[in-house]
Amino acid sequence: MPALASCSDTVPAAGVAAANAAAADTRDLPAVDVPAPAPTAITLTPNGKVESRELVTLGVPFPEGELGDAGLVRVLDGDGNEVPAFVRPTLRWHWKDDSIRAVKVQFEADPRASYRFDISRPRTRSMDERPVDEGTRPGKLDAPVPRVLATLDPAWLVRSGIAGPQLVHDRSRAYDRYIDAQWAWAEDAPYVGAHAFLFDRASVIGLQYVRSGRPDRFAEFYNSATFYLSKIKRGGNGGGWPDCTGGWEFDGVNACDPKYSYVTPHLLLTALAGDDTRLDATTVAHMADNQFKGGWSTPMGPYTGGGQAWTERQVGLGLEHLVSSFELTGSSQTRRRILDIVGWLHDHQQSPPGGEAATGAWTHSWQAHEGADYDAATDVRGASPWMSANLVGGLWRAWLVTGDERIPVMLRDFGRYIEQHGFVPDDLAGNWRSTCNAGGTIGWYFSSGLAPRERIVGIQDSEGWGSDAHNPELLMVVAAARHFDTDPEWRETFSRRAERLAKYLNRECAAVSHTPRAFNWQNRNPEFTWLLAQ
Repeated sequence: MPALASCSDTVPAAGVAAANAAAADTRDLPAVDVPAPAPTAITLTPNGKVESRELVTLGVPFPEGELGDAGLVRVLDGDGNEVPAFVRPTLRWHWKDDSIRAVKVQFEADPRASYRFDISRPRTRSMDERPVDEGTRPGKLDAPVPRVLATLDPAWLVRSGIAGPQLVHDRSRAYDRYIDAQWAWAEDAPYVGAHAFLFDRASVIGLQYVRSGRPDRFAEFYNSATFYLSKIKRGGNGGGWPDCTGGWEFDGVNACDPKYSYVTPHLLLTALAGDDTRLDATTVAHMADNQFKGGWSTPMGPYTGGGQAWTERQVGLGLEHLVSSFELTGSSQTRRRILDIVGWLHDHQQSPPGGEAATGAWTHSWQAHEGADYDAATDVRGASPWMSANLVGGLWRAWLVTGDERIPVMLRDFGRYIEQHGFVPDDLAGNWRSTCNAGGTIGWYFSSGLAPRERIVGIQDSEGWGSDAHNPELLMVVAAARHFDTDPEWRETFSRRAERLAKYLNRECAAVSHTPRAFNWQNRNPEFTWLLAQ
């Protein structure tokens, strides 16, 4: 498919000297637990039976400003000889300097030989573009997977910024040991029967590939992404109710259920695998419409208070979906929608409707949150700490592409709210804390800065056993607040809370699978490791 954004081959960008210096900088990144080849190495791993020559397709992402001309991208063999290659820009840093963000590369390779890419001089040997599926075979549920996995060094992937600020996987870090232990059950999670794609399985695994460079994570990311994207509804009359073109249809999920709709897998598949064939521009536009206009849920809009149906998950995942769509397309309409949501959230948090007190949360109705009948006399007004983590993740990624100054204020203030009202006091925590988390902290399932404590305890008794399974994503909430808070005492408070939340990152808790989608909800924002390191 043609690139979704404007992708002419040449624009002004940083010179070759800057590119070489940037590549050298990767040597200072944290060590990984696998042998680290040169940062520009292309590692080939046969994925089943292969021939002596195979078509290889891969994506190569670049940092902002580093590549302005795709004609500089060459593929070299182990002896330094240039190999005929097809190269085309697929993504741009269009909200920055319009330099090339990722290219699609194809070449014929010996699957057991070594190759690397280079941008030091113009390409002199080219080939025509070929169908991506010439180099794939059927994987799980017949979704295509590469016959030869082509992976890049994690130091290069992290440095490219394709997944925002990250740290390279490091076994000395508790979170990375936790991820590795989870992978024992998450890698082979079934695609059917348990809605394993809720919270975007494909993208979560793609983020872990960026951090690790591991071929097994790349293989499962590719399989998950191509399978997921194959179930997107196409060919209808447009996104939004009642047609819901662009929604996901599989295993009993209706296309009008927006919480299963994500465009991020296509963004990452394009950037990391060079596979830009799974969605066309019209379908991407329908997916954005479907999220913003609403299907079964109400359309995106301002929060008006009372019993309005509203959840942090719907808005947070919807916001991130629109950010990925904007990264792909550069659509001015999508950018306006992102800024609209940011404005609605800012008003909701800073000046709640109806004169309700501002607590730092996006306060709303517990009854409406749960889909129950609303009764103002018996309702609990508050916020879900764990669902708000989805909102924090969406706002963080919106910040990366807009720089909207309202976002740091919201992330700081919600962090202060959750520290004051979001965690179960230690003298009660043992009532609901997981056995693997002895001595650790646990968030309320639903919290409030307004309601009496006994009402919150009642909800926790009903819904909140083991809600510390959401501690990994609450680390993003605390890390983002700490990053944007300039008060030294609050920063120290957030650091202490992060240490307590991180007690959950142990092998015993990692072995608890809960449900296949637990891997997804826990690992949507691994950039918390980068944020806490700043």
